Amino acid sequence: MALDEVLFDGFAQSAVLRTYTWDDAYTTIGYFQKNDCNAVRRLTGGLTVNHKDDISYSFIVSSANWPFIYNENETYKTLHKAIQKALLETGFETSFLEDKQSAVNTVCVQTLCESDLMYKGRKVAGSCMRRRGNKILIQGSVHIILNEKQKDIFHCSFAKNLADFMKLEISEKDFTPEEIRQSEKIAEEKYGNDNWNLKY
Repeated sequence: MALDEVLFDGFAQSAVLRTYTWDDAYTTIGYFQKNDCNAVRRLTGGLTVNHKDDISYSFIVSSANWPFIYNENETYKTLHKAIQKALLETGFETSFLEDKQSAVNTVCVQTLCESDLMYKGRKVAGSCMRRRGNKILIQGSVHIILNEKQKDIFHCSFAKNLADFMKLEISEKDFTPEEIRQSEKIAEEKYGNDNWNLKY
């Protein structure tokens, strides 16, 4: 969460996509949720997400390269189309939720909304947003278990699909030592602090 915040605060590029996996079971909650499960509060909204075998991502972009900066539904739909194509390359054929449904649960994958991605009757992709001026941070996760080869295919395809949509070239970048230092400081002072995690 801290790394995503560092990327969002320092964003000055055309777009940033970060994909990652988890080394154990963790839970994150949306910014406005009450914390009943010893979870870490995200900077973005949305509902509770239980992480372990999912692939998570953060996507940061401004109005310079994203036509839907003020349209959440179109943003989610476009991102989920890129995820859908990437999953198809790994052998998983998904579909979009046909009927609009309102939120009925506090857990993301148990709550069905417009633009959700479905596989065999269950939700497998969800996203949440934070906007600052003309830039947005999207955090999301894909809940289909992939082997290592499939993960590599997914990461590359997801990035390519988004880059193609924005007509941008892909370049890989590692976190700088300063970005790591900043994220460690934010992780300790914010995301590891009850003042943040229990604020509601």
